[in-house]
Amino acid sequence: MTGKFSGLVLMIFFCLSLTAVAQKKPNPVLTADSLATGNYKDVLNSFFQLAFDQLASPDKEIRFTGTPFAVMAKLDSTFLIDKKYVESKALRRLNYSFALRLDTAYRFNGFSSGIKYALINKRDETVSRAFLDMVLADTLAKELLALNTVIGASISAITPAETQEKIAQEYDDFATGKKDFGLISQQLQDTILAVVKRTESIKNLADILAKNKAFNMARTADSVYQDLKANFNKNALLTIGVTDTTYKDQFVFSNVVLHAEFLKGVNKYAGNKNDLEFNARAALQLVDDTLNAGRDLKRALFSVEPAFNLVFKTKTTQRSYLELKFSTAYYRNFSTLYAGEERDRFFLNGTIRVRILNDIWVPVEIRYDPGNGNLLGFLNVRANFRALAGAAKLLY
Repeated sequence: MTGKFSGLVLMIFFCLSLTAVAQKKPNPVLTADSLATGNYKDVLNSFFQLAFDQLASPDKEIRFTGTPFAVMAKLDSTFLIDKKYVESKALRRLNYSFALRLDTAYRFNGFSSGIKYALINKRDETVSRAFLDMVLADTLAKELLALNTVIGASISAITPAETQEKIAQEYDDFATGKKDFGLISQQLQDTILAVVKRTESIKNLADILAKNKAFNMARTADSVYQDLKANFNKNALLTIGVTDTTYKDQFVFSNVVLHAEFLKGVNKYAGNKNDLEFNARAALQLVDDTLNAGRDLKRALFSVEPAFNLVFKTKTTQRSYLELKFSTAYYRNFSTLYAGEERDRFFLNGTIRVRILNDIWVPVEIRYDPGNGNLLGFLNVRANFRALAGAAKLLY
């Protein structure tokens, strides 16, 4: 019985996200969201975001982005746990946005709206069978689980019954992290070492336990889980979407953009403190052709922008505090050229994204046009918030 119980405890530590139902705690998506990079939140937001774009330019924008899942979780906190969370996968993949455009004097100049859907999202470990399989395939994870499988028989052989019960309870304290290896009784230490040494599949644990009396099973299991989760969150993400901008002196659907964006970690399993992300965005913009009478969407502009985002993280919390993004953008005009326009244009872009508070980012964008030597800069602000803290507390 002891081995089965301790094995279950370890599984809870390894697969915390997937066993949140049994513990009735808020889903780890709340914690995972705070570990996401600022660039990732711009691609797909988990909850809510308020953005202030191009604050120092003539065309300013205030944009709100949300997810249907966040709204439903705010109204009904049970969406954060149990069956409802698993069934809300499509809602978590969907983003919607609304924005107000302002002129130099901060007067209303237009309105835009958009919708975005994650066609591929291999980063959601909270409902991923692939993540569970990856955890169970980890060498150290398998050894810790195997130890719990074989230790029960050895403890059951201890006599008298009172001593067996005492050792069984002590082992449960060791398995749940209440006691380090060096703090359990010598009898239990000897029993564990004997089991480890004679079991081929977990012999590596013998050296670990012999050299490290401060070994804590729960902390070790959690460390394995966190490392695997961090690498899993570097998997591929692909979004598609459409946005429309209506200016105050133009018609509805006067500027429609169809876009797709891809994001993937480059240095997966590298063991580096800092991360590197590959980010690519493609868009087709349809606007009114003023050379023709009436209103239409016959002007087509295509753009593609591959980029690399370097992420600097804190050592203990693993939260990014600085991100440097470098990209090259190519623009192609498929329509009749206006006077002074070019068919093809290239830009070199850079974004410095600084985290000034837990959920507030300040991205500064720099754009250079090598064709004419123009250098442009844009100051933006991103406020990511969940508005779910109160709801989450009700689930404890």
